[in-house]
Amino acid sequence: MKRYKSIHMVRMEDLNHHENLYAGRGIEWMMESSFICACLEHGESHGLLYKNTHQFNFSKSVEPGDIISYESMIVRTGKTSLTVHVILKNEQSGETHAEGYTTFVTIKPGTKTPLAHGIVLDETDDAEELKWREEAAGFFK
Repeated sequence: MKRYKSIHMVRMEDLNHHENLYAGRGIEWMMESSFICACLEHGESHGLLYKNTHQFNFSKSVEPGDIISYESMIVRTGKTSLTVHVILKNEQSGETHAEGYTTFVTIKPGTKTPLAHGIVLDETDDAEELKWREEAAGFFK
């Protein structure tokens, strides 16, 4: 599947009392990035509803002035659901700082009635993407 990327610079107003990226802001940007990915693949922003966030884990602090990116990719599809893998990276060092998953459901705009999206994952032999697909499938067993 296609990877979508959004970039942010961490500013002073994005920090917590430890002077690194506030987790709430990091998750806000993760949600935005995953929604953009789901919306662009689905083609209808009014036809998506947030369902769940799965295992968004921070492994390394993000410092003020860091330029970070969120890379998002759909890794699981159900009849009316899309699960997006999101990874937070430092653009300068390439280090991963956090990653997790977000699930959206597709609906008929205006009625909120579930609506099949018809999106099918493409074939891949990318080991990393296959791992993410397997992890995402595990949330729905």
